[in-house]
Amino acid sequence: MFSKHSFTTLVAAAVILTLALASPAAAQQRRASAQVGAKCVGGFQALFDEIEPSPLTSAEVDEVLYLLEEEKLARDVYLTLADRWQLPIFANIARAEQKHMDAVHRLVEIYELDDPITDDTIGSFTDPALGDLYLELVADGEVSLIAALEVGAKIEDMDLADLYELLAMTDNDYIEIVAYNLAKGSRNHLRAFMQALEAQDATYAPQFLSPEEFDAILDAEMERRTFYNADGEPVPACGAEVGGFGIRRGINGNSGINGNGDNSGQNNGSGSGTGECDGTGSTDGGNGPGTGECDGSGSTGGSNGNGGGGN
Repeated sequence: MFSKHSFTTLVAAAVILTLALASPAAAQQRRASAQVGAKCVGGFQALFDEIEPSPLTSAEVDEVLYLLEEEKLARDVYLTLADRWQLPIFANIARAEQKHMDAVHRLVEIYELDDPITDDTIGSFTDPALGDLYLELVADGEVSLIAALEVGAKIEDMDLADLYELLAMTDNDYIEIVAYNLAKGSRNHLRAFMQALEAQDATYAPQFLSPEEFDAILDAEMERRTFYNADGEPVPACGAEVGGFGIRRGINGNSGINGNGDNSGQNNGSGSGTGECDGTGSTDGGNGPGTGECDGSGSTGGSNGNGGGGN
């Protein structure tokens, strides 16, 4: 089994299911009313600044350090598959995974933890199990394009299961802010990979989330221009200020500030696509624009077309 964790009690499973069903769907239904007159935020740090950090338990320390390397695993696999298949969805989401790493690194800095990433080289991990998993996922993803997209869906499926279990076991506000927002990104990534698989007349069945959790995510819309606070409640993003911890450059597009930069991203085609968030460009979109999904993902398609941007 890929996941480090397992859902060992009915209570934990019930909590996780509630989070999965409520966060992507119900939260979006509340968003219109929640954002009316609400104070917007520019990123994780703005949410951190509103609360005081509480000490971590030893179990929470272990979870934070594992989470950091798990996000690196996702980034490294996507970078490797991007090089293999030259499909920008992998490079775009790898860029978002770097932002996820930055967010978890902030927790490492705040709590002065020993950084487990002593070598940021692709495929290098302190946890040997993650090193083995990296090799396994890459080998699977090199078989075919469909297999590579299935690997992407599997990684997001696994990450979400671990994030939901982390949320079920912690009451630390800082961890909850990071976990809720990483889960938002992973839900968007999962939706993007499933759309890409659908374009290839293929699909993926969940291995870590329950079918109910999985379907609830796919039935909900992309989560854009929104952060989640420590209570899992949506908070509107402040326009171009939205983001995490610094400016990153978009792929074949203009630079955006870690979030809704609304910059154009053009990829291997005439015209341009709208860049939401990082200004990253999406993949070739056939003879029309390709949709840019949130958190670094982008649509797949044919060739000689336009690409939209993604967060």
